[in-house]
Amino acid sequence: MAEQWVTMKVAAGKLGIPANRISRWANRGLIQVKPNPFDRRSRLVNLAELQEKLADLNAIQGIDSDNDDE
Repeated sequence: MAEQWVTMKVAAGKLGIPANRISRWANRGLIQVKPNPFDRRSRLVNLAELQEKLADLNAIQGIDSDNDDE
């Protein structure tokens, strides 16, 4: 997938997660961010990178929930 840099608000809407979670990940250095050239108050995130992180997180949570059933 090609890089698609979007605002945190747009990414949150597309991925169905809170924007503040994306902001926390960015503040912790878990995801890349770029300054928004059109608005100094917001930052841009790579949508493909976020999708990969969420897939990894869902996979880990899926493994943990399987272990709870035993």
